[in-house]
Amino acid sequence: MADKDRIAQPAEDGSNVKTSLFEKISYGMGDVACNVVFALTSGLVTYFYTNVMSISAALIGSIMLFSRLFDGISDVAIGLIMDKVHSRHGRGRAWVLWMTVPYAVTAVALFCLPANATTTIQAIYIFITYNLCTTVVYTALNLPYGAMAPLMTRNEEDLAKINVFRMFMSPIGNMIVSAMTLPIINRMGGDQAAWIKITLIYSVVAMGLLLWCFFGTKERVNTQAAREAETLPVSVRLSALFHNKYFVMILLSSLFLAIYQTVNGTCATWYSQYILGNNEYYGVLNMAENIPGIIVIMFLPPFIQRFGKRNLVLAGAVLTMAAHISLAFVPANLTYAVVVSAIRGIGKAPLFGCVFTMMADVVNYGHWKTGIRVQALVFSAATVGQKFGGGITGWAIGKLMDSSGFTGLVEEIPSAVSMVENLYIWGSVFAWAVIAVLMLLYHLDQEYDGIISDMEQKGLLKQAS
Repeated sequence: MADKDRIAQPAEDGSNVKTSLFEKISYGMGDVACNVVFALTSGLVTYFYTNVMSISAALIGSIMLFSRLFDGISDVAIGLIMDKVHSRHGRGRAWVLWMTVPYAVTAVALFCLPANATTTIQAIYIFITYNLCTTVVYTALNLPYGAMAPLMTRNEEDLAKINVFRMFMSPIGNMIVSAMTLPIINRMGGDQAAWIKITLIYSVVAMGLLLWCFFGTKERVNTQAAREAETLPVSVRLSALFHNKYFVMILLSSLFLAIYQTVNGTCATWYSQYILGNNEYYGVLNMAENIPGIIVIMFLPPFIQRFGKRNLVLAGAVLTMAAHISLAFVPANLTYAVVVSAIRGIGKAPLFGCVFTMMADVVNYGHWKTGIRVQALVFSAATVGQKFGGGITGWAIGKLMDSSGFTGLVEEIPSAVSMVENLYIWGSVFAWAVIAVLMLLYHLDQEYDGIISDMEQKGLLKQAS
């Protein structure tokens, strides 16, 4: 049965509970805060290291690769810990509270690199602070935050709206940081001190937003099956996870989405500087992408009901591919680059707006398929693909840029400029092509209603007492 025919039935599992508008906004504030650091670590920090601190792109790429490998492992670890740690604040909300201050402190530490130290000392400092910020703190914040939505309500329609609010608000933090950072820093002198000051301001704001998220939300759902799964050995839960074919598809989709985000985030600053002629155009491109994306996400719910999540994501992937292919014909035209960014924002919106609801569907499918409910582990393991994809891509970009003769100077050699152009355009095309193929194989939308009906008849969605 299609998504548009799916009706949430009142039941003892909490499917009749709906969250308020204020609670949805409060939840969305958490991702606005999370995207402050994500915007910094997915693109701007690499520009800071190479173009401000004059560190080799290949060295940064290697550090990113190893860091992301550790980061992927930490996702699974946090997912397992979440299943064991119980707090009066809830399973996800508690982590939002606990990580608020460490999140701000470690973000600022990223940019406090010893300027006059040896290359070895600088590399060690980058590795430690980057992993402390992203591998430990960001994972311990963002992963439990992402798992909160299905703990707030089991009403499918309401859950979809919560996640739409999240992804509607999510790009705001990224857009503000991406649009404002370089222009402000350039006017503050463009040195390391400017980067530290602006990151400190962002971090204080992010702390306030995380506290808003914590105090404005409530966890209500705790199924008996989830409680029972917590007592099972890790090997049993992991086996259940990888017997879920749709989880594997979401895992791979996350990996290639991360490839796109890393290529776009890392190369867009260089593309703006070396192809378009001004690094501040990075903010223009980012706003051109995010504003249409925010608008589309806001109006997604009725289209999800009519066309289904998978069909919307597939159409968006094809649209994004087509836009980037067309950019290859006029790569240095700022106006057209802005148009392509806007189309890209429209194209990526369905995946951003639906992915977390799709993960919730995958949790129920896995429970139905294997008899084991591994909720936190699904959300954590799915992000492993994102971390590995980002790490491998960051390493590959560093190696390719280094081989092209890239130095980070204001004027670059033609081979380096050509490499930036090819990575920015064709890297994105490749990533979205794979996502499109994965969506062609994804049929859970059509199967979902029957699965939920069968689970209700078997009593698999009972609340824990």
